[in-house]
Amino acid sequence: MKIDLFGNIIPEVSEEDVKVKKISPFEYTNAIGMKAYPSDLSGYNAFLTNLSFSQRNDTIFFANEMNKYHSLPDEAQFDFYYYALPKKKYFAKWAKAIPEDSLEHVADYYNVSKKVAREYLRVLSDDQIKQIIKWSNNKTGGKNKR
Repeated sequence: MKIDLFGNIIPEVSEEDVKVKKISPFEYTNAIGMKAYPSDLSGYNAFLTNLSFSQRNDTIFFANEMNKYHSLPDEAQFDFYYYALPKKKYFAKWAKAIPEDSLEHVADYYNVSKKVAREYLRVLSDDQIKQIIKWSNNKTGGKNKR
């Protein structure tokens, strides 16, 4: 128990465990876009930042340049994006994988490997893919081969 100069009892303050909020890797991408330099770069992930900027047509060349110099320290990589890119929102939808069910149908229809079928799926329209799936289901009696 502690007493101050006026005789008042000073209550003991227990030190609570303060959890430091871990910054999301995407917060650094937002900081680059909004030109807000973070005070701490300890959670910076260069790979995810490069991946994030490679999803947009206007920043893909910057991401490619950073991939060439992947051995630079995190601060240098962050500074490159921070000073090279103009201020704006850099949100982009991430590329998604092709569904495997249509891949198998296309590979069976054209009698090609799955690797070649992925290339075919890039140029086929949705209507063409539906027609191929319909053909494949009629061929197998409505049951998928697995």
